Amino acid sequence: MQKQQYKKLTFEFPAEEYVYLKMACAKQGVSMKDFLTKAVIRTIEEYEDELDLIALRQARTEENIKNAISWEDAVKQLGWDNL
Repeated sequence: MQKQQYKKLTFEFPAEEYVYLKMACAKQGVSMKDFLTKAVIRTIEEYEDELDLIALRQARTEENIKNAISWEDAVKQLGWDNL
């Protein structure tokens, strides 16, 4: 089994929120390192999901535009031109 590689991150955290971070970790019985690692990974995954959704919507829109027909053709296909 291959050992997981890590990179060290250092950042400043708001002092007012620190106590809430410690309480959340204690309630879940996890270290701050594990709690923050999971939170960051979850946020990255949610961000990637958002980007995928935007790309999918754009692809669908482009496909709809490409497959669109003119109003006149729609009228003919529906038989409204014979009314």
